Amino acid sequence: MKKMLALAVLASLAALPAHADSWKDLKNAAKQQASDKAAEELGLATPAPANAKVYFINLKDGDTVSSPVKVLFGLSGAGVAPAGVNKENTGHHHLLIDSPEVDLTKPLPASDQVKHFGGGQTETSIELKPGKHTLQLVFADWKHQPFNPSVQSEKITITVK
Repeated sequence: MKKMLALAVLASLAALPAHADSWKDLKNAAKQQASDKAAEELGLATPAPANAKVYFINLKDGDTVSSPVKVLFGLSGAGVAPAGVNKENTGHHHLLIDSPEVDLTKPLPASDQVKHFGGGQTETSIELKPGKHTLQLVFADWKHQPFNPSVQSEKITITVK
């Protein structure tokens, strides 16, 4: 029954006056979807965009700031896309606060110390207690997995007064 239904659907689609490119586009989209699923299930790292760099725009090592701390993410050599969007040479930011232990070969876990910006955000404001804190940016692919090699900023230390 399922085979007959599938054949009927295919036959009705074949009867439509579709442009040859639309079938090619559908086939390519299906291939990409299968490739994405395999990359996600196997934990395959995406090659880093050539010359990609992330950095802090408004903060530098040794700065003294007030809370909430505004953090502007800098990026060169790549583009920003939301998590879940697999587009070549793009990714999204993650902010590591106070040096959490992370495995840069696996998707980054979201936590109080690992902030995800999967919507494609390029800035944030964070509440930090008074004292010294470390900050580091890690740029990751569509599945929250750091690129290979990792695209990360220098770790900076700031003091919140």
